[in-house]
Amino acid sequence: MTDTNLISSRRRAARFLAAATMTSALALAGCASTPAASAKNDADKPAATSAPAPKTLSDSAILDAATSADKTQDFIAAAAYWGQLYDRKQDDAETAVNYSKALRQIGSAAQALTVMQRTQTLKPDDVNVMVEYGKVLAASGHPDQAQPVLARAAALKPGDWTVLSAEGVSLDQLGRFAEAQDKYNAALKIVPSNPSVLTNLGLSYALEGKLDDAERTLRLAVADPRAGATARQNLAIVLGLKGNFDEASRLARADLPQTVADNNIAYLKEMLTQPASWKQMETLDGQPAGAPAPQTP
Repeated sequence: MTDTNLISSRRRAARFLAAATMTSALALAGCASTPAASAKNDADKPAATSAPAPKTLSDSAILDAATSADKTQDFIAAAAYWGQLYDRKQDDAETAVNYSKALRQIGSAAQALTVMQRTQTLKPDDVNVMVEYGKVLAASGHPDQAQPVLARAAALKPGDWTVLSAEGVSLDQLGRFAEAQDKYNAALKIVPSNPSVLTNLGLSYALEGKLDDAERTLRLAVADPRAGATARQNLAIVLGLKGNFDEASRLARADLPQTVADNNIAYLKEMLTQPASWKQMETLDGQPAGAPAPQTP
C-alpha cells in the first residue's frame, strides 16, 4: 500500500471507528455521556416504565421524583417518572422536553423523537422545544434535519453552548468537519476548557483523519477532572489508530472490562496491519454520510 493510500485509509478508518465504536461526552443532552442508540434498535424497545412511581402519586410528587432522579443521574428512573408525568400532561412543553432528554440518556432516541415530533407541532416557536427537537434528530440519525433546526435555535439562544455543540455533532454526521469544529470552538468561548466540548472537538478531528489534532485535544479533555470515561475511551481509540497500543490499552482498561478492552485493542491492531481490513474499511465508508454517529446526546 502506498503512503497516499495508507493515509487515505487511515482517515476512512478513523471515520468508521468513530461511528461504530467511539462515544462522546457531549452532548446532545448537555453534559450527559450516554451514546445514542439507533432508531432501528429503539423501535423494538419497550417504553421505560421500570421505576417505582405509583400512579396514585400527585403531579407534584412525580415532578419532585423526576427532578431528583435527574440530579442523581438515575436516568432509568428519570425516564419513568417523566414518562408518567407526560402521560398526564402531553401538551406541556417543559414536561415533554424533560421526558425526551431522559429517553435519550437511556438510549431510546426513537421514542424521544416520537415525543418531540408531536411537541414541536404543538409548540413550533418554543425555543426549548426547538433545541431538544434538534438534539433528538441528531441522536436518532437525522443530521440533515437536525442541523437547520439547531442553527435556528443557536440564533435564538446565542449563549447556550450545548446548542452549538449539538449543532457541531450534526455537522460532523454530515461530514462537514470544518464547520463542526467552528461550532465547538464557539462553544469553548462560552465554556473554556469544557471537557464535553473538547471531547467532541477531538472526535471531530478523528473523523476527519487529523489524528495528531485529535490526540492533542482529547488529552486536554482527559486531563480535566470533570472528564468522564467517554473522553478516555475516545483517546484510547485515537492512540490505537496511531499505533500507540500500550497507552491505548491502559486507557481502555481504566473503564472497560479486561476482555472488552483486550478485544478492542486486538481489533485495532488487526485493522492497522492487514491489507484486507483496510479494504473492508473503504467498503464500509460507502455508507451514507448521514449514518448515525455516537456523538450524542
